[in-house]
Amino acid sequence: MNEARPRMFVPALIGGAVAGVLSGLPFLNCLCCLWIIGGAALAAFLTAKDSPISLKAGDGAVIGALTGVAAAVVDSLIGLPLRGLNTAVMRRMMERLSEFSQDMPSGWDKIFNRTATEFSPAMFFLGLFISAAIFAAVGTLGGILGVALFGKKKGPAPEPPSDSISGGPVAS
Repeated sequence: MNEARPRMFVPALIGGAVAGVLSGLPFLNCLCCLWIIGGAALAAFLTAKDSPISLKAGDGAVIGALTGVAAAVVDSLIGLPLRGLNTAVMRRMMERLSEFSQDMPSGWDKIFNRTATEFSPAMFFLGLFISAAIFAAVGTLGGILGVALFGKKKGPAPEPPSDSISGGPVAS
């Protein structure tokens, strides 16, 4: 394994945990994409801090995608105990909507009550998969942005090209 390659997994888990918690909490989740971008940028910062070399945009993309997947897992796990709160809010919204609309399909309340109270592992994993795909895409952008901001290492200034005949610098 190349020792010059930065270690990305732990920073991605840290950034994903921060982004997942913030995007999973009610009233903070309205900025979900911003939290994912910020978590991926945090992971890129942590990776760049410990890396002896400058990071490339591809490194940022990998860091961001890993951060997005970690954030999706944390977000889904936080969402499980908060499911009742979301159900109550949705129920109240649907009741208000039914007062103003006569065009609702018959039996919509039975369908809503059944889906709001039952837990389905298949739907949980489908939601997790969709969230992971979306969060990974958004995290990729955040990782690239984070590498652009934090991933460049300051090194010695590059030498100017030399003239092959005289051996001195090329005059412009």
